[in-house]
Amino acid sequence: MLVIAPHPDDEAIATGGVLQVAREAGAACRVLVITDGDNNPWPQRWIEKRWRIDAADRARWGAGRRAEAMAALRVLGLHAADVRCFGFPDLGLTDLLMRAEAGLEMALVGQLDEFRPTCLFLPALDDRHPDHSALHVLLRLALRKRDAPAQQLYTFGVHGEASAADRVLLTLSESQRDAKRAAILSHATQMHLSRRRFVAYARTVEPFRTAATPALPDPQHPLQATVRGDGTMQVRIDHARWGHRLRGHVLFGVVEQAQGSSRRWQVMLSGAGRAEVIDSVAGGSAGTAVIARMAGETDITLTIGSAAASWIKLARPQPGLFVLDRCGWQTAAISDS
Repeated sequence: MLVIAPHPDDEAIATGGVLQVAREAGAACRVLVITDGDNNPWPQRWIEKRWRIDAADRARWGAGRRAEAMAALRVLGLHAADVRCFGFPDLGLTDLLMRAEAGLEMALVGQLDEFRPTCLFLPALDDRHPDHSALHVLLRLALRKRDAPAQQLYTFGVHGEASAADRVLLTLSESQRDAKRAAILSHATQMHLSRRRFVAYARTVEPFRTAATPALPDPQHPLQATVRGDGTMQVRIDHARWGHRLRGHVLFGVVEQAQGSSRRWQVMLSGAGRAEVIDSVAGGSAGTAVIARMAGETDITLTIGSAAASWIKLARPQPGLFVLDRCGWQTAAISDS
C-alpha cells in the first residue's frame, strides 16, 4: 500500500487508520510526504511571535514539520525505511504541474516502479487545496507513463466535503482511533491553531472513495469539458454550481497526448468575447479562446490538439490569503467525434 501525502499531517489525518489496518494485515506500506509544509506562516507567526518569515525561517519550520510526520508514522507502526520525504515546494505543486517540471512526476514514477504498489491512497481530485488536487493530476500522469497492471486507487478528501458516490468507509476500533489521535497530536505545530479541527479526524470511520482508471469526469462538478476529435475543447461552466463571479479567475488546462507529450495552458476570464490562450510552459500565446456567456452558464471553446487525457481547473491566478480553491480539478471527457 502506497500513501501519497501532500503535506506533513495529511498522512495522519487522512490515512492514520488504514495504515494501521494494512500494517496489521501484513501488507507492505510506504508513505510519500511530498512537501515539508514550510509555507505555513500563520502557525509559525503565532508560535514564534514574529511577523516576518524569511527563507531560513521557512526551512527550519519545514524541518520541524518533517520530524513531526516521522513521529506520527512511528505511532502508526511504520519505520523510517517506510517513508520518503521529498521537500517539493509547499503551495507550489500547481506551479510545478503547470510548468511541466519533470522532477515530481518522475519521482512518483520512480516510487511506483520501485515499490510496485497494488493499492494507492492519494488526495482527491476535487480537494479544494491546490496542492492536493494538483498532486492527484501529477499521480495520474505518472501512472500513464508506466506499462504496469492497474492499481486500485482510493482518494481522500481533506478540504471540502466529498460526494457520497463510490464512497468506502473503513471502521476503526477504539485502539486504532486512539493511535490515530496520538499520531495527529504528534503534529504539535499544527495544534496551536487547529487542534479541534485536526483531532476531529480521529473518528469511528475513515472515509475514502474509489477512483476509476482511467479517470472519469465528475458529473457534479461546476465545469464540464469535452475534447473532440478535431482537437477542440468545449468547456461549460454552470453558474449555479460555481456560485461566484468568474472575472479575475483563470481556466487552467493540462493535456496529455497519445505520443507521451503534453501541453499546459491557461485562459484569463474577463468577460464574453475572445481571450488569449497562454502556454504555461513557454509563456507565449497558444491561440485564442472564444467565451460565450448565456443565461445560467458560460461556454469556452479553444483548440488544444489531440488528447489522450486532460484536466481543467477554474481558480485565481495565485492562491489567496485563505489558500483554498472554490473547487478542485475536473477530468475532461475525450470524444472521437
